[in-house]
Amino acid sequence: MIRKWKERMRRLMFALVRMGLLVVVVLAIPVGYVAYDYMQFENRLVLEHDEVQDLTIPEDTSWRAVAAQVELEGIVDSALYFDIWGRRVGLDQQVRAGSYLLEGPLGLEEFADMLRQGGAAEETIVTLREGLTKYHVADRLADAGLVDRERFLEVTRSPERYGWDDEEIEALEGYLFPDTYRFSEDMSETVIADRLVRRWREMTDPLFDEYSDEVAVLKEEYDLDLHDIIIMASLIERETGVDDERPVIARVFYNRLDRGMRLQTDPTCVYGSDTYNQRPTPELCRDEYNRYSTYVIEGLPPGPIANPSVESLRAAMSPSDDEEVQDYLYFVSRRDGTGRHYFSSNYEDHRRAINRYLRGQ
Repeated sequence: MIRKWKERMRRLMFALVRMGLLVVVVLAIPVGYVAYDYMQFENRLVLEHDEVQDLTIPEDTSWRAVAAQVELEGIVDSALYFDIWGRRVGLDQQVRAGSYLLEGPLGLEEFADMLRQGGAAEETIVTLREGLTKYHVADRLADAGLVDRERFLEVTRSPERYGWDDEEIEALEGYLFPDTYRFSEDMSETVIADRLVRRWREMTDPLFDEYSDEVAVLKEEYDLDLHDIIIMASLIERETGVDDERPVIARVFYNRLDRGMRLQTDPTCVYGSDTYNQRPTPELCRDEYNRYSTYVIEGLPPGPIANPSVESLRAAMSPSDDEEVQDYLYFVSRRDGTGRHYFSSNYEDHRRAINRYLRGQ
């Protein structure tokens, strides 16, 4: 009996030892992986060759907020690793506020040195309002002394840089998000364009997700993709700055498409490098060589004619479904200082509105 009892105890102890070793091994696997991943993080480039990124750190930003920001902007892969590494090398106490222009190839140590030295102190604030064309944007940036106008326009003709390889997207028109920006004077034309496009993505990605069902309906009914919707939004933006009118004007445009009518929207007549500052005229609108004029072409123009607001994008995806506007086909400016329009369902009413509001008859 004693011999059997001793044998059972020996087996139990052996089993417990084996289980203990197993636990150690199981725990060691993830710990080892994390350690390896962290070592990879330390040796990884922050920016690859030819990559360019700008970073602005406001005054009184906490270290953890800095770590979160550089991860959010895609400069590092992990805020946690950057936080740990930064504390280990003392960077958490040494970061200085400012605007930074980061150019690859750039390693972690070089990035840290830049943060210790501080960013550019001189910044220029530029407001790019809704409805500006890329030509207007180039003018404003050049007037602020931030870009060479022609070089900036050349950058806007390279949408493939941002992953848009579709031949339908000829330029960045429509993708330069209207907002107020702070630019340092040493930023290149490419970095500034990057900032505008990145802001566009930040603002529109959630919007497109929110209206995914409506986008699917527009695809089925009108064969419109997202680029077409941006074109539609740019037409709406150029026609009105009154928020509650945007869905109504969108409905007018879709009603005209439904009936096979040309859109006949005046701002399309003056889209181009030579005409963007001109007022529409019958000659410009009827120019058979003007590939943007919706008085000449059928359907939408070949690209956006401006950079639209979120409100116009929302209207393009969700036109008004109010019963009273379902038959609207025309609108004319009231020219009473309100920016509002008079809407009509038939040409006779529209003609009378033109006489009243435009001719004072």
